[in-house]
Amino acid sequence: MASYRYKVRDKAGSATLATVEASSRSELTALLRKQGFQVVTIEEAKGFPVLLDQMVLRFRKRTSPQEVVSFTRQMALLVRSGIPLVDAIESLAEQPFSPVFKEVLRTLGQDLRQGRSFSEALAQHPAAFSVFSVNMVKSAETAGILDQVLERLASLGEEEMELRGRVSSALVYPVLLVFLSLGVVTFLMAFVLPKFISIFEESEVILPLPTRILLFISQLLQNFWFLIPPVVGGAVWAGLRYFRRPEGRVRLHRWILQAPLLGRLMTQTLLARAFRVLAALLKSGVAAVPALAVTEDLMGNEILSNAVGRIRRAVVGGAPLSEPFRAEKVFPSTVVQLVAVGERTGTLDESFLHLADYYDKEVDKSLRTFTALLEPLLLLIMGLVVGFVALSVLLPIFQLVRVFQR
Repeated sequence: MASYRYKVRDKAGSATLATVEASSRSELTALLRKQGFQVVTIEEAKGFPVLLDQMVLRFRKRTSPQEVVSFTRQMALLVRSGIPLVDAIESLAEQPFSPVFKEVLRTLGQDLRQGRSFSEALAQHPAAFSVFSVNMVKSAETAGILDQVLERLASLGEEEMELRGRVSSALVYPVLLVFLSLGVVTFLMAFVLPKFISIFEESEVILPLPTRILLFISQLLQNFWFLIPPVVGGAVWAGLRYFRRPEGRVRLHRWILQAPLLGRLMTQTLLARAFRVLAALLKSGVAAVPALAVTEDLMGNEILSNAVGRIRRAVVGGAPLSEPFRAEKVFPSTVVQLVAVGERTGTLDESFLHLADYYDKEVDKSLRTFTALLEPLLLLIMGLVVGFVALSVLLPIFQLVRVFQR
């Protein structure tokens, strides 16, 4: 994926400048023309301004997951009541959504009036509606069960938000503890420790190694503090550039899955999401291959995404679904057994739903274990850091006391 900066004009002649990611210039050109834009310029974007452009663009187009879930559930109710799609969307646009989401709803109504299907209209807003949602709605339009699928999408969205909330809540205290401890240590080294420097220098006492190390760090903070923001910013920028590349992304995602405490939790969280998506797609009538393709795009981890991609290609080649699952070592034997049972009985959607429920429970257990181990570990590390600072200050003071006693 590369970043491209483009300028387009809509049918009214209004110009738009933006920066997006795309596989190639030709793919982006085709997509923009399909959306009804006249392409003026497209050039590959490089450098630090690209990062700023993308951050601003994502912030402007950001929609709240709560808004999307609320819209989906209300749409299910209105569609079930027999209200036409256009009227339902226009009535929901009157509700107190954010300006960004209201603009999305306004555009959805316009697209429907121009003859686009509901799924095609949703596909024009990838920042609000995922590929998974678009495919679910597309299958529902074919089967005539739009209200049921919208209700299912709303339930899935609520479960996803609940899962993210549990993970975020479990990480709040450890993260707060780390930042608080770093702030205290930085304050001691930048403002408290320098007051002891003159005493140590006048005493001509040979300072112990921990004190010399701490004084060196303290002097760096005092004399070269203005270098810290550009150095940190440059390091973050270089890291983001590297991890945005395919090889860097694969390496980062492999590190995450192999991390001692975090890896198991992340694997279970991603598997719970993937199996719930597969269950919903299969239950809505989507075939196994396109369902796997959607799951591959939504996986959120290159290692697991590549594994799902290999499974999809094997199924396209005629292999039964359980065989490529068995070949991928990232999936436990429980997954392989349930997939095989689902294939034999024709209940793959139920098998994946059972797996999703199972991994949801495993996430809860892993979260409790993770927080139970992480908090004392962080306390120990921060205690060692603070102890090192205290020892570095007290050791020369003890030496001064001995000198005065003589």
